[in-house]
Amino acid sequence: MAVRRVRFGPERTTLAVVVVMALGALPLGLSSPYLAPVLLVPVLVTVWVLRARVVAADIGLEVCNGLRVRRFRWQDVAGFDIPRRGPVVLLPTEGRPLRLTALPRNDLKRLLEVGTPA
Repeated sequence: MAVRRVRFGPERTTLAVVVVMALGALPLGLSSPYLAPVLLVPVLVTVWVLRARVVAADIGLEVCNGLRVRRFRWQDVAGFDIPRRGPVVLLPTEGRPLRLTALPRNDLKRLLEVGTPA
């Protein structure tokens, strides 16, 4: 039996926008030592685009919001909260709620279909 796995995350084409952002931030960041941290913004966005993901499989979820990876079995998921604004929130049975920054709202149905037994 094949394991179903579906990956959700930001499009890699977003990196083109990050390059434009970096080129725009370069003159500003180099103009003053106090504005140098502006150059970190494109770096942080690049890390998020490359790392952020939600992987749904038959056995559970893998959530990475940038740096930290957390894994949940479907039995450990109490549900999801869809706030009026912002990302979908995973509600685990134990622990704090976790924002799913890499999961578009319209893909929540596809994510739940993977977790539902066939």
